[in-house]
Amino acid sequence: MTQPRETRPQPAAGAEIGSLIGGAFGLVFLIINSASFSTLGRILVLVTGIAVFAVIVFFAIRSLRRMKRAEVSSAASAEHAESVASAEGQAAAGSRRTVPFGRSYWIIVGIEALALFGGTRLLSGLGHPELGVAWVAFVVGTHFYALGHVFKLDRFHILATVVTLCGIAGFIAFFASIPAFIPIFSGIISGFVLLAFGVWALVAVDDR
Repeated sequence: MTQPRETRPQPAAGAEIGSLIGGAFGLVFLIINSASFSTLGRILVLVTGIAVFAVIVFFAIRSLRRMKRAEVSSAASAEHAESVASAEGQAAAGSRRTVPFGRSYWIIVGIEALALFGGTRLLSGLGHPELGVAWVAFVVGTHFYALGHVFKLDRFHILATVVTLCGIAGFIAFFASIPAFIPIFSGIISGFVLLAFGVWALVAVDDR
């Protein structure tokens, strides 16, 4: 009798698109906030960021291709399913394909966009445009708490905490009279955190 093959652990639903979006934002953070670095420093930051983003793209595409093959295989084997185990496997595959980019997700993104635009305009109006990156990191970080609930992924709360703290660190740098560290704490570190999370999100998870 042929032994059934083990089902390969899959990333969370929507992980591919989410990783690409998060990685792209992380790369933008690096590009914008490394502008004041030395030429060599900026090259090192950008080369590293681009390399990590390339890894995200590679694994995201590979995961999407595997998922497509799994869908074709599942459709073919469904006609010959004879056990509860196979039915459960198909149900799991179906839940994997469900991407939670629904109305709740877009409401959160809309609120985030309004907070980003309004906050940065207010800070500029108060004469402190340098705090814009700290505010952006703070808003981006806190919005991941809401996304963690929508995506049902505990690891989003970890990302939210780290990026939010990066934003707060930027404000602390301002009040400590070391504004030169704002783009480092809130921009560069946040960018690399988002890129690292993009890779991590493509790893199989069992968050509940």
